[in-house]
Amino acid sequence: MHFEVPKSKHLKEFAGEYLMIVISILTALALEHGAQSLHHHTLAQQASQKIDAEIRANTEELDKVIKHNDQRAEELLVIQKALLADIKAGTMDDETLMKHIVDKYDGAFSLSIHTPTLRREAWEVAVANQSVSWMNSSELKRYSAVYALMRDIQSLSGTGAAMFIDRPYLINVMSNVQMGVSNPREVYRMLNQEITSYRSANTNLRDLQKELAKATPAAH
Repeated sequence: MHFEVPKSKHLKEFAGEYLMIVISILTALALEHGAQSLHHHTLAQQASQKIDAEIRANTEELDKVIKHNDQRAEELLVIQKALLADIKAGTMDDETLMKHIVDKYDGAFSLSIHTPTLRREAWEVAVANQSVSWMNSSELKRYSAVYALMRDIQSLSGTGAAMFIDRPYLINVMSNVQMGVSNPREVYRMLNQEITSYRSANTNLRDLQKELAKATPAAH
């Protein structure tokens, strides 16, 4: 910024020129501040759009994972109910009953709990370039809460399901099924563990699913 020192020797002229200089400086500062504010607003808006897109992508990922886990739990529940009915009926010995179950549901005993891969790139970039500091407080609070929950749920989704699984037991029962020496009661207990694990994993994921739905612009 360049300005000339007033050369007038008269007080009135000096005051007038001085006032013009002050007004020029204040105008320049206001224009600079306005330009920076507009730039910051644009960056915050762009970051918000990317974060919203990332949240929607994570919601779609959650939908797929929950659907898979629900489907597998239902498939195992069908086997479990059929097995329990046969056990209670007592019309077949253990060997015959297991052959019947294995032949009918061949390959359906496997455990394949899915956990979501939740993206965080848009949020982390916004934090790194300080775009989040130019968002309004309610928007920033909403985003930070959602991403904190994503982190917590993602860490819980695996450990929560694992709480209901005795992996050595499952491996041993599956081995017995493959060798044809398992008994219906241990298979029933194995199925119960697997079903509970699927449901436990999805309980946490559904909580996150609800919060992500609230965090999208369509929910406001």
